[in-house]
Amino acid sequence: MERRLILAITLIIACTFGLQVVSQNRAVALRRESEELQATISMAEHSAQLMKQVLHFRIEANGLDGATQEGTAREADDLTDVAMNIGETVNAMRMDAPGTFDWTEQRYTFGNLDQVVAAVATGGETKHQALREVDRMLASAAHLQEQAEHRRDKAYASLERSTRQWFGRVSTIGIVTLVLAAIILWDLSCNILPALRRMHGSLRRLADGDLDLAVERFTLRELRPLAHALETFRRNALAVRDLAFTDPATGLPNRRAFIDAAARRIRDMAAPGGEFIAVFDIDRFKYVNDDYGHAVGDTLVQLIGERARAVLGDDALVARIGGDEFALYARCPAGETPAVLCSKLAAKVREPFDFDGFSIAVTISLGYVERGTVQDDAVTTLISKADLALYASKRNGRNRATGFTADLEDARNLDRMLERDLARALSSGELRMVYQPIYAVSDEASEVEALVRWRHPDLGDVSPAQFIPAAERSGRMPQLGAWIIERALSDLTQWPHLSMSINLSPLQLQQDGFVPFLLERCRMHGIQPGRVILEVTETVSIERNTRALLTLELLRNAGFRIALDDFGTGYSSLCMMKTFRFDRLKLDRSLVKDIQADATSRAVFDAAVQMARQIGAEVVAEGVSEHLLVKSASEAGCTHLQGFHLSMPVEAEAIESFYAEQAAAQNTETGGPASAAA
Repeated sequence: MERRLILAITLIIACTFGLQVVSQNRAVALRRESEELQATISMAEHSAQLMKQVLHFRIEANGLDGATQEGTAREADDLTDVAMNIGETVNAMRMDAPGTFDWTEQRYTFGNLDQVVAAVATGGETKHQALREVDRMLASAAHLQEQAEHRRDKAYASLERSTRQWFGRVSTIGIVTLVLAAIILWDLSCNILPALRRMHGSLRRLADGDLDLAVERFTLRELRPLAHALETFRRNALAVRDLAFTDPATGLPNRRAFIDAAARRIRDMAAPGGEFIAVFDIDRFKYVNDDYGHAVGDTLVQLIGERARAVLGDDALVARIGGDEFALYARCPAGETPAVLCSKLAAKVREPFDFDGFSIAVTISLGYVERGTVQDDAVTTLISKADLALYASKRNGRNRATGFTADLEDARNLDRMLERDLARALSSGELRMVYQPIYAVSDEASEVEALVRWRHPDLGDVSPAQFIPAAERSGRMPQLGAWIIERALSDLTQWPHLSMSINLSPLQLQQDGFVPFLLERCRMHGIQPGRVILEVTETVSIERNTRALLTLELLRNAGFRIALDDFGTGYSSLCMMKTFRFDRLKLDRSLVKDIQADATSRAVFDAAVQMARQIGAEVVAEGVSEHLLVKSASEAGCTHLQGFHLSMPVEAEAIESFYAEQAAAQNTETGGPASAAA
């Protein structure tokens, strides 16, 4: 393209320059030939005038007869005037064209006019000789006229020929220039500009992210490298897009690809027809990675993806949107519901996965939302609502599928409200501490459990089961935990005869400097660590958490007693008892409530108590809600009892009077906690 343009412009410049040169040369030549023509025309006019004057002279000479002297003198004067005119004309011709004629001979012909005039005036033989001389003059004038007219005609012809040549050359160069300009215009219009427009279009489409176009092979040499570079860029961008939209471990679409594909399906099928979006993840997937390694975890994720596609069919869209989190978009077959499909998927995943030499069995928790049950059909909104249902499945024990309802969204909004308002509660005095007594079965030792309460200005009393998780999610648990410890230890200084149980969050065990902080608070309040029992739940998973285990070891070595709270609510309790020697186990109320009515529940309860006693730990039965449970728990070997039947939580300012009444009752009656509760 560059060479073509340079060549074309060079040719146009050359043609223009040639046209200028030819025009200037022809202009000079035409000017010279015009001057020559003007001279020949003047010469022809003078020669014609000379011919007329010579004829007139001949006529006047013939008419001079000398009859009278007066007439002869007058005619001689006229003849002399004519002779003078002839002389002037000859002189003018000599001046107009000094080199045009041979004036040597003409000088002798026209140079003796005065003698001819005198001879004519004399008459006789002299006149006849003069007339013969006039005839020679007439012949000379005719010859001069003929030559002048010939040169004039020749000058005319030369000028006409030069004009035609000039016109022809100018026309030829102009036509060549126009042809070149037309060729260049055609090349620009039909080849170069369309190619540039197509290249510009390709650049714009690539810039807009359209990677499906085919970059053409351009004939213009300058565009070929650019087209090759664009094609290379397009292929690389496609590869990057495939990487960006594909999960490398499973080959499944990733979150972004799932959102785009699901949005297209929703757009193409505006009216809902049994479609739903679900999200699910692997229960306790971290343990699989910890026990078997990440390579096995990646393979397990891939196998679960394959099972999901096998259960849901090829038309379903299955994607991996997180470490162990999946999303799916599917349509229910006739006669089935999302709940049925999700249950089938959960049952299929529960089947053990065979690896080389071992097998792994896992469960999944699912949450789903049906299209048409919510106003906003955006994919991100549907995923968010399915996530709410997934969290509900996890809260309800995992290994199940839960559908989205408006109540879940209300609960989520409440959680966000609590997260937002918790900071205000910590600084405005909305939180307070209450203390629930824990009764010893075999002695009169007194103990309370510190419980935090929140009276929200709009919601009223908020359960710790609601705001403690909110504090953990919002990152305010360390601040809340520090407030609880400070307030509980401050109250404990007023009750030197009591011990106190304080619940710890798993996040506190991960907190840097927690052990020095707790020891410093005890020192500031003058409390011996032995008076404090620190309660942790099995959700802390200390058998898999080195930092938490080390923190508990340091606390125990400092003199604090460690209790495992809610024992029996999860599968990891036995592993934790094997990993760490607890001073106390608190049996969850779910193990206590049915021991009077159900033999199986009683057997499980007895086994848990005996196991705890075998390792030398105290046993606290929580949730003692009626008198019969007191006797059954005591007979089973529990060392401590706690529950609403024995005592409701007591405000801090009423603790001393409460225990004074308990002491008075002990002085009048015996019978342990049962009589005290009465």
